[in-house]
Amino acid sequence: MRNGLALLCAIAFAANAQTTPRWWVGFIDANDRAFLEIPGNGSTCAGRAALLKGATMRPGDVLLARLGAATQVGKDARLTFGVVDLAGRNRERVLPHVVAVVREVETARLPLPPPCWFLAEAGTEAPGYRALEDRIALAVHPPRVLNVRAFDETWKSYSAPSGTDARLLAAREVPAELIERVSMLLPQATQVHAQSFTATLDAARGPEPLWLIGAIGNGDAPAAEPGAFTTLNLIVRAGATAGAALYSAGPSGGLGRDRAGSFALQVAAALDLDGDGADELLVRARYYSGGNLKVLRWDGHRFVEVRQTGYEGE
Repeated sequence: MRNGLALLCAIAFAANAQTTPRWWVGFIDANDRAFLEIPGNGSTCAGRAALLKGATMRPGDVLLARLGAATQVGKDARLTFGVVDLAGRNRERVLPHVVAVVREVETARLPLPPPCWFLAEAGTEAPGYRALEDRIALAVHPPRVLNVRAFDETWKSYSAPSGTDARLLAAREVPAELIERVSMLLPQATQVHAQSFTATLDAARGPEPLWLIGAIGNGDAPAAEPGAFTTLNLIVRAGATAGAALYSAGPSGGLGRDRAGSFALQVAAALDLDGDGADELLVRARYYSGGNLKVLRWDGHRFVEVRQTGYEGE
């Protein structure tokens, strides 16, 4: 990498470190080493492209960048992070390196950019090291214990909302008003998904029950656009089936009707990343092919997206 480009990336990282909350989303690989994705921008991702240019590598190969991990945590700060996986296993880890990880697909034609850079543990800079993803991880600096509630098993998908479809009998635990709301907002839905989970919106009240309800439809997708589809995702309080949603992405909340803008959500976990007493939601966004992770933060009135990870193709 040319010195000028390295300097540009270092400056961008330093500015990013000063303006973003000190928490990260990443993964722990099959060798039990942690990788935390650094939120990227055009400059930092250009640096990654320059590092990979002309190289012949396998997915998972790790390349060491000429960038300092300290730019993420401040001058003279210890590079120790509190890292937790979705099973709630907490551990302090030292991540001294900035690396690029070769992804399964490396192409500019992806609907969203792939991850650019990761903070990485010692040993991952060794020549020939491969980072084979194993489990999702989240991290904070300075390190503290993160209490995670995971919800993967509560997400369920159903067929189109038709009273004659026997498969919808499995959705009897979903409030009928929510199914009707989805049907009204996205009448051409071909699939409905729903999930019950809990999140702390007020520290004094503790976790409260919520619903994610959504749908996928392709009735208005242009035939010339393979993979285009329309989606709806709502988060509402349990028992509050009318009124404003706590989160909305879809026909009622503005949505691009293409591969990049349309996604179906699944709540992976709730945890307090920024230490303010209210939970952030870690959600999976499923696109036409592949997906990414998003973090939704409670602002006192609704959940707003504050970060998304790079796109991972399938």
